[in-house]
Amino acid sequence: MQSDPFNIAELDAQSQELEAEIAQATDKDAALQLAVRAAELAMRCLQLASSSDQKAAVSKRCKLLLEQAEEIKNDPHWQPFKPIRQQSSSACLPLVKKLNDPISARKFTTSEKIVLLKASKLNDYIFPQWEGPPDPSYFEIKPDQKPFLDAPELGLSEFQRSIFKGWKRASEALPPPAWYPDASPTMVPSMDPTSETDLVQDAATDCSVVASLCADSARASRGYARIIPSKIYPCDASSGLPQSSPNGKYVVQLNLNGCWRKVEIDDRLPVSRTQRTIHVIDRRNPALLWPALVEKAFLKVRGGYDFPGSNSGTDLWMLTGWIPQHIFLQCDEIVTAQLWKQMFSGFANGDVLITMGTGKISNHLEREIGLAGEHDYAVLDLREKDEQCLLLVKNPWCEGTSWKGSIPPLSEDGHGENGDAFESSKTPDLIDFKSEPPNLFTPENDLRPGTFWIDLQNVMQHFESIYLNWYPGMFNHRQDIHFSWDLSSDELNCGRATGCLIYNPQFLLTTSAGGETAYLLLSRHFRGNEARPSSQEPQSLLESKPQYISLYAFKNGGKRVYLRDGSIHRGPYVDSPQTLLCLELEPNTSYTIVACEQDLKSSAHTFTLSTFSQTPITLSKAIDSYPYHTTIQGSWNKSTAGGNASSESYLQNPQYSLALTRKTSLAIILLSATTDLHIHLKLLHSGQKPSRVKSVVRQDIIVESGDYRQGSALAELSSELDAGTYAIICSTFDAGQVGNFTIRIDSMAQTSIRKLPQEGAGRLRKKLADASFREGTLKVAAPIVPKRHTRLALTAKHKGAFSKPKKTPARSGEGYEYLPEALKSHSLLQMTLEIGRGPMRHILMASSNGQHADAVNGVSTEDVDLFPEMKGAREIWLVLDRMSAPYDAVEEWFEVEMFSDTFDGISVGVWRSWDD
Repeated sequence: MQSDPFNIAELDAQSQELEAEIAQATDKDAALQLAVRAAELAMRCLQLASSSDQKAAVSKRCKLLLEQAEEIKNDPHWQPFKPIRQQSSSACLPLVKKLNDPISARKFTTSEKIVLLKASKLNDYIFPQWEGPPDPSYFEIKPDQKPFLDAPELGLSEFQRSIFKGWKRASEALPPPAWYPDASPTMVPSMDPTSETDLVQDAATDCSVVASLCADSARASRGYARIIPSKIYPCDASSGLPQSSPNGKYVVQLNLNGCWRKVEIDDRLPVSRTQRTIHVIDRRNPALLWPALVEKAFLKVRGGYDFPGSNSGTDLWMLTGWIPQHIFLQCDEIVTAQLWKQMFSGFANGDVLITMGTGKISNHLEREIGLAGEHDYAVLDLREKDEQCLLLVKNPWCEGTSWKGSIPPLSEDGHGENGDAFESSKTPDLIDFKSEPPNLFTPENDLRPGTFWIDLQNVMQHFESIYLNWYPGMFNHRQDIHFSWDLSSDELNCGRATGCLIYNPQFLLTTSAGGETAYLLLSRHFRGNEARPSSQEPQSLLESKPQYISLYAFKNGGKRVYLRDGSIHRGPYVDSPQTLLCLELEPNTSYTIVACEQDLKSSAHTFTLSTFSQTPITLSKAIDSYPYHTTIQGSWNKSTAGGNASSESYLQNPQYSLALTRKTSLAIILLSATTDLHIHLKLLHSGQKPSRVKSVVRQDIIVESGDYRQGSALAELSSELDAGTYAIICSTFDAGQVGNFTIRIDSMAQTSIRKLPQEGAGRLRKKLADASFREGTLKVAAPIVPKRHTRLALTAKHKGAFSKPKKTPARSGEGYEYLPEALKSHSLLQMTLEIGRGPMRHILMASSNGQHADAVNGVSTEDVDLFPEMKGAREIWLVLDRMSAPYDAVEEWFEVEMFSDTFDGISVGVWRSWDD
């Protein structure tokens, strides 16, 4: 049955009348009733509509009316507002969103205010914080006063200077004189276009800026209010369009270095002597002024007209304040489907501005596919047709090429020729009602130059990044925190890029509600002349390594974290000034948010962390579990890099004495300045006096850092440690690895740490004859005779063990010869210094607290003083006692060394079997 077009028209007219009355409603309740009634009438129209065009148009109106009703209902401060008019038409738009962005409720600290104040200076200009629209009198010109002149003039590239004619006031620069040499007096600069805008760049190099302007123009062409012109003053309050300035001065509001800032410019533009243009131009409205003013203000911040561009996501963040999301494209069906749903839904609602960037492309491939390498493009439209995801893309270059590829046809089952398919993002109310996208498969000359349709699969293949800039008004709440991060100190640089986060800025994020996604944006401020990545500057961003930032999230109650292990979410590392983390919030949960970096310059940096959410959240500095921090510097060198615990030289590693004045819990972090070292630490009992650990037994180990980790190692006690003196051993995995390191002790009580001297430091070192244990021998001893007062210590280390001879063929086909075979097993050892023998002997000192220990790493004695008169009638003996012989061993050898403070003060005899 066909519908009655009269009834549809009548219902639609009634719906539009109610919609128009919303702006004049006396209060919130009246406005809500009008919006609901208008939506109900529109839905009745939708039921009666028959053609796809009718259904698509009415469906869109239904959506917008329902969104408006929801906005009125949920906004406690809603006030009637005047409808915003389209730039090129006096007709009111049917519906536009109120651009009410959430404002941070935090009260900034003095240090944060200082951060924002210091961030005002950039490229030798001062860009003060925005305090509100300037008064109209600010733009008046007084009698005998010359028009405002902004100095110094912005820089030009070498090519731009070759065609440069001069700086001209807007009245002389627009429309371009070379385009209209005989222009009539009526062709004067205008702020209101007479037709749909078509912005392009020519001799300028700022593709990211122009692509950003094109993305905003595309949003406006779909019936939404423009964002960027409302940031230019003087401005007409009713239309939102900028006006001509009597004194030639304009003020542009830009989102820069943590806040909105005021950028003053004059209306002079660089004029070319040729057909080329140096500033952005509208091909359909060549006298349109405001885009060139926005571009000039932006380039004043960025350093000049020779600005080579960065990425359009960052530029849109500065121009609009919309939340940037930098997405690296990857050919994954699930990820691609999710990305399309996100883009398509946001684009349909006017909540996202989309641009795209290519990576490096060879000259041959550029010619073949028609895309430019390392170039930004604007997305003007998104469509779905026959299960395909399509994008209308614009090259902002004035004479830019278009993509030369083709959109692959679908097979009968809805899959592409290569078999790829992913779930459609169509919403039920739009599947059957979408009209045919215009110019989709028509000849190329039906599209504007440089504009083309491309399917999502080819985007994933040929583009490197998509920049999504989200409307902040989607969120009800915002929190900002401004902070500095000094990366210039040696202490902080020790351990960078090794997985250690202890010196990173960390924040506590708490929320009472849950079940929503919060957007967390980390923004790095430009410093000095850094906003200008010009190849003319030797320390420019182009010549330096890329600098990356990211955000990590931990669910640990907002306490500071030491290592990256255990994070619940890691944002991407991007070389843009902004990185976005989307975090699913749980109710009544506290999170730790950590700012991370790779290859940032070793200097002071400032940042802003912003959160956007539907429900209130709080943002503050993370909780420090330990109020006391102690650090000490150290190093491994050729003589002290003993390797891991299985190495014979392990005890040569640097050792430190840790003194605790009272019972405390603590965490010990070891950081290597050389990031390729795998490192480890042990905390051990060491006796009452500070002294090196002579041997390591399991019962002496209090805590250790686990597996060897690259660049950082953490040992944290879950319980409190008694007051006393302890030892720390720092080691690398392989012996002989050298490098500097830092030890940091975090505790609940004050601690002190000092380096212990190496074994035998400041003493004479003497190697004794190797001690040999024959088969069946468990003890050997050597006599010691002190010639004068001597202080000494002794060490013994396992050297090798040999088995019974076995017949082993020397060569094939020949006889046999006996060859010794070394065994891996070895015995435990105890070393003592004794006076006399038998049951009346007196033990002066013993290794390992009188216990047998593993001698692979060596066993050692404490210091002891010997005097000639000690001998008396009894001899002094150095005794080695092994617990048992290795299996099948005939002979076992040990190296013995003596450290003393006198030359030739001790004589040592030969080893002999010993029996008490």
